[in-house]
Amino acid sequence: MTIKNNIEQEPFLWIDFEINNFDHFTEVVHSWDVDFLQLDGGSFYSELKQMILPEVQIGHTHFDCHLDQKGAAPKDMWTFVIMGEDASMFKFNHATTQSASTMVIYSPGQEINAVTYDGFHIYTLSIHRSHFQELTQKLGLDMIEEKLSKIDRVELDLEQADSLRGQLKDILDDASSLKHKVISPEGKKLLLNFLPMKFLKEIGSQVDCAKDKVVQERDMFFMEARAYMHTHLHEEITIEEIAKKFKLSERTLRNYFKEELNTSPKQYLIALRLTKIRDELKVSEMKKGSVEQTARRFGFHHMGQFSKAYKDFFGELPSETLKE
Repeated sequence: MTIKNNIEQEPFLWIDFEINNFDHFTEVVHSWDVDFLQLDGGSFYSELKQMILPEVQIGHTHFDCHLDQKGAAPKDMWTFVIMGEDASMFKFNHATTQSASTMVIYSPGQEINAVTYDGFHIYTLSIHRSHFQELTQKLGLDMIEEKLSKIDRVELDLEQADSLRGQLKDILDDASSLKHKVISPEGKKLLLNFLPMKFLKEIGSQVDCAKDKVVQERDMFFMEARAYMHTHLHEEITIEEIAKKFKLSERTLRNYFKEELNTSPKQYLIALRLTKIRDELKVSEMKKGSVEQTARRFGFHHMGQFSKAYKDFFGELPSETLKE
């Protein structure tokens, strides 16, 4: 069966910069409603990556300097901060973070009072308040907003922190690699639902405010496996490895995909890769070897088999897409 890829891709705002000049930095971040004061007087270096959608924002920030930060969080967003694995600790509300497993919580409009040091880097997830409330209803975490408004951090288990940090890093790495900054309906669904739900479930387990689960544990594993596929398309991953990573049997994983998407995990992964290749070919220049290079980057090494799979999926040859 031929499947035409006419699904509309939605653009997202992508911010990615490195700055070595503090004055330039303060100009760029002026709209954040945060004032920065460099305290060590030495060299300044900053990196910022952000993927922005109306409901959800994901970011990574890195400072190699000593900064005093004052201001306020966005009035309509909940923001959750995970330390980088090897990040320097920082002071927040006059208390030093304890470890890379510390999650700092900014409620909407909350005052920011922080001091950061050389080697500071964090991953952030911001959720629009209305979307946050929709998700807490789905999860049965009706009391979590009230409880979170009374605290500014939680100490996660190491496994929890590694999982959440890895999820944010994978998404940012994938977004950074895209020539065309667009997201598919499937990718957006995972970003708006799976990721914040995962954060809220882990936080809820630590602040003891979880009620009966509406989203079942097996569904979370299934969404996590799908999210992993989305962000590791350049790697030689197998269904066996994915099942093992998320502590599922291959049979269980196949059953999930059949039940939820009416396809197999292998076909789902192939479809993701073919779609990524097509998106890149549509914006690539006509150069010799463009098709082969792009196909190999996404794990297709036999060009005859790749062309057939591509033609079967989209109803046209890769070369025809490139000409368009």
